[in-house]
Formats: sequence, structure tokens, C-alpha cells
Amino acid sequence: MVAFLAGGLIGLVVSIPIGPINVMVISKGFKQGFKNAFAVGLGASAMDFLYSGASMLGLSAIVHKIEVNVIFQIIGFLLLLYLGIRDVTTKVESFRYENFVPKNGRFHSAFLVGVFMYISNPTLVAFWITLSGMIQSSGTIVNSLGDGMFFALGVGSGTALWYYSLLKAIFWKRDSFKAETLTVLSKISGYIMLAFSAYIGYELLIHFLRHGIK
Repeated sequence: MVAFLAGGLIGLVVSIPIGPINVMVISKGFKQGFKNAFAVGLGASAMDFLYSGASMLGLSAIVHKIEVNVIFQIIGFLLLLYLGIRDVTTKVESFRYENFVPKNGRFHSAFLVGVFMYISNPTLVAFWITLSGMIQSSGTIVNSLGDGMFFALGVGSGTALWYYSLLKAIFWKRDSFKAETLTVLSKISGYIMLAFSAYIGYELLIHFLRHGIK
């Protein structure tokens, strides 16, 4: 249960920054309605589940060595620091809602749009490998194969929850929803990543103070 909840929280946080998939979900929502827009998000969520699950399974045999743990923690620290700074400094461009004319579309086609948009970004492979290795190296969330799969399921559920909540909020406040709101959410996500980065940095500092740099 802890692994699932941790995965859900991480999936939710990493989905908030407004990138191409979020923009596509919003655009699809105002062109084809809620169902097909959410299908795009579900396609991306499915890939988050697969990527994080594959990373957990592939790294389970090697991340428990001390040297490997430190390497993943250093990479994770730098990655989260970069992502945090990027998201804190991101400003979402204005969206225009006045031409809202929903049209019919196919659910499975929209789902595949989310999948292909996701796999077109090769950095996501490196992201999940690094993050999964960092989580496994801590030994506090994922301690078994079952935990790894529950974590991946949580990741997929967390990202799906984000897309669902985003679309619900936009359709609920369609006439007054502003791009500035998305900017604030992106900044919050950035600050959370910076907090995780600071924690990992602290753990690394303690490790090097105790054991030195080898």
C-alpha cells in the first residue's frame, strides 16, 4: 500500500508541469470534449505505468549495491534539481477558449495520440530509470517485486488522476480558467521536486561525510 501511495503521489507531481501532453489534453478537450481529451491522458498514464514498471523490474538486481546506490542518488539529485528549477521558472502561455466547439472523435485514436506523444520523448526513459533506481536504492518504499508493481500501478493512477482533475477543473471553470492557474500549479510541482532534491542532497552529504568520496 505504501508503494502504491508513493507511486500515486510521484505520478501526480511529475504530471503537473505543463508540457506537450498537457497542452494536447487541453486542446483536445476544447475540440473534441472531455472523453477524448481524457483518452489522451490515459494513453500517457499507461506509458508511465509501463516505463516505471519496466524500470523497477530491470533495476531490481543491481541497485542494492552501495556504489550503484550513490550513483543513482547523485543522478537523481541533479535531475530533480534541474526539473525543479525548470518548472519554477516556467510560464504557461495563454489559452483561448472562446472557440469551444466540441466535435466527435474516437476514444482509441485519442488514446494512441497520448501513447505516441509519450514515446516520442526519449528523455522519459532516462527519467524513469533514474527515478526508479533512486527509489529502490533507498529501500524504504520498494522492497520486493510486488512493491515495484504496486508502485508502477500507483504512478499510472496518479497521472490519470491529474489529467482527470485538470479537465474537470477546466470544464467547470471554462469561462474564467486562466493560464496563470496552470503556471502556479507548475511552480508548486517545481518546488516539490526541489524539496526532494534537497533531501537527496542532504542524504548524499551525510554519506560522504561518513564514508568519504571513493
